[in-house]
Amino acid sequence: MTHHSQLPAKDRAARSRLIQLLAADNPLARASLVSMARTCGKKECKCAKGEKHVSFYLATRVGKTRKMLYVPPELEALARALVENLRKAEALIEEMSQASLERFAQQKAQRKERSRS
Repeated sequence: MTHHSQLPAKDRAARSRLIQLLAADNPLARASLVSMARTCGKKECKCAKGEKHVSFYLATRVGKTRKMLYVPPELEALARALVENLRKAEALIEEMSQASLERFAQQKAQRKERSRS
């Protein structure tokens, strides 16, 4: 296994960004931010006339069960950050994974070439 200091600069940069993202005060959550429009049931409310109340929820899974957590308006920015930070981490992991698979394929090809010689 190659020590991370021997990785190409692009791979080291992705690894470093992931570590910084996870080490900093950047909370993340495996969830989606969902907008839902609902009626409250009050006869005189605007929603009774078709203009529904819009609110946000964090949708996630706990085991096999889907859970919806209501997001109060004052916590919407935090909810968006939770979801976005996970997306950033997943993108960096994907970048690192592809680079690792490419290196593996190269090592496999080199091994095959050596065995032919």
